[in-house]
Amino acid sequence: MFKHSIRTRLMALVLLAAVIPAGVSVIFSYLYTKQSFTEQALNQNRKLLTLGAANLSSYFQKINQLGLSIYSGINIQNSFYTSILTTKNPNGVPEGTIQPDNRNVVLTQLYNLFLSDRNIFKIHLYVRANSQSNMLLNGQFRRETNLTYKAPANPNGTNRPFIEVTHMDQQFGMRSGFPNFKPGQMPVFTAHVPIYKTPSDEVLADLSIDFKLADIEEIARSMFSPGTETLYVINEQGQILYAPGSAAGNEWIGRTVGAGWVKELKSDSGNFSWSDKNFNGIVMYKKVDSTLFRGSVVKLTPYETLYSDARTISRINTGIGVLFLIISGIAAVLISIGFTRPIKKLISYTQRVQIGQLDASVDSISEDEFGLLTRKITEMTRTINDLILQEYRLEIANKTNQLKVLQAQVNPHFLYNALQSIASLSLRYNAPKIYDLIYSLGSMMRYSMTTNEGQVTLQDEIEHVENYFILQQERFGEENLRMETDIEDRVRVLPVPKMILQPLVENIFKHGFRSGIKNGMIWLKAGLDDENQLAITIRDNGQGISESRLEEVRKGLERNEPGDEEGIGLRNVLSRLRLQISEDARLFLMGGQEGAEVILIIPMPESSGR
Repeated sequence: MFKHSIRTRLMALVLLAAVIPAGVSVIFSYLYTKQSFTEQALNQNRKLLTLGAANLSSYFQKINQLGLSIYSGINIQNSFYTSILTTKNPNGVPEGTIQPDNRNVVLTQLYNLFLSDRNIFKIHLYVRANSQSNMLLNGQFRRETNLTYKAPANPNGTNRPFIEVTHMDQQFGMRSGFPNFKPGQMPVFTAHVPIYKTPSDEVLADLSIDFKLADIEEIARSMFSPGTETLYVINEQGQILYAPGSAAGNEWIGRTVGAGWVKELKSDSGNFSWSDKNFNGIVMYKKVDSTLFRGSVVKLTPYETLYSDARTISRINTGIGVLFLIISGIAAVLISIGFTRPIKKLISYTQRVQIGQLDASVDSISEDEFGLLTRKITEMTRTINDLILQEYRLEIANKTNQLKVLQAQVNPHFLYNALQSIASLSLRYNAPKIYDLIYSLGSMMRYSMTTNEGQVTLQDEIEHVENYFILQQERFGEENLRMETDIEDRVRVLPVPKMILQPLVENIFKHGFRSGIKNGMIWLKAGLDDENQLAITIRDNGQGISESRLEEVRKGLERNEPGDEEGIGLRNVLSRLRLQISEDARLFLMGGQEGAEVILIIPMPESSGR
């Protein structure tokens, strides 16, 4: 009962009118905001990564300049460089050995180098000629022979300066320690700078400088948000120079990134989506190319972080939508009750009328459409008795009309029977020609009076046309009028609408021979075309149709517009063909200065798909 009530449907309609737009608005707002925030985040991160990569390159270039500073006194006696390189050695000490007199120079130079950068943690100078290690840590200096030390090789396979990725500090193979210092506690990265005997590429000593991560952390923190995003600085081999948590957790130190996204870092910069068991989001990267370090800055932003603002806006929109939904629900209930109250009163009133209380009435409760409907229904009940009486009168009149129709049907039958009697009398008086004419006329009348058949065979239609032609031939003379037929046997039994050929032949006498008939010819042809459709052609040699008239009739057929008698006959035939046989039925009218031709194309049931 309540499922189909107007009140229920009205409430549902009002609620849907509020829910659907609000829901669509929230969905499209979320999608647009999500896309917009994604594009903004990508553009902003590109700028941050580009700036961060440039800062890293500058920082590594500064470190490279520190390493090159050892060559500043290449031509100055007692400089750091000349203290390492001794070209004349009268005591037989191997070339490249720091002489005792120059050791203070080396210590002073290393100390100056230590003070040049606040992030330098330790400096180690290894002189290859006498396997001597010189180490400086927080102003404390140690020197000893180190036969086990071997300088790390450049990962690129060259003998050029390079950055060794972050690791825990080490003693570089020295046995001597420092007071209050325990090695292996400080994460550092090391700049390894070979010292050449210029201008050759012979290496005299290896300078290794351990750096704290403070500056790299500061540069990295300007490129990402700790806790929500992840940032890696890795070299070309995928080894980690920096990763989040360097101050607290050092589990990443000395490790190589094993994630599959490393293989996608092919171009100078870019971004791509990545999803695996450990990460689902956007990977953005920028190449870093400097003298000491070649690698990439890689930033991983989860979708959850990327779309957090979009979700917040979506929740706000959803909250607003729910609020409006509640308001709409209350409004729907109030509107539906006010809208359906007069309907319920009308239903009660019509139920009383249904059980015979024709004197029942209902007061008009408003001036709107419901009030008008109420007044109309009240007026209707006042006239029901009169309508009942009128119905009886109409039924009597209908019976009378049916009787007259039956009487009208008797008269043509009487005329047909009378014609048959006259035809029989003509044979008795030896007048066969009169018999033929009367027989043709009677057959036409009988064919026309048979109204219980909507369709007949094509053979019946042809016989009807032949009877009509016999009467016209007698009228105009056999010497002036002839008709030739070419009918395929297989089409004679095909069903066609009744009275479609005789109107077309009648048009010939009305229009084609209206100026008189002399040597008049009518051709009637019927057969199946290449598409297995019935094609009927009626052609004459009358006075023809002008181009303007032909165009006018054709347009009338196309638009089905009212026209003269000729146009009405053609449209009537075409309309009945399309109504009773197929919508694909067609009628073509052609003509010229002499004669006219009408072609009917009638799809048969097996060719029209019916």
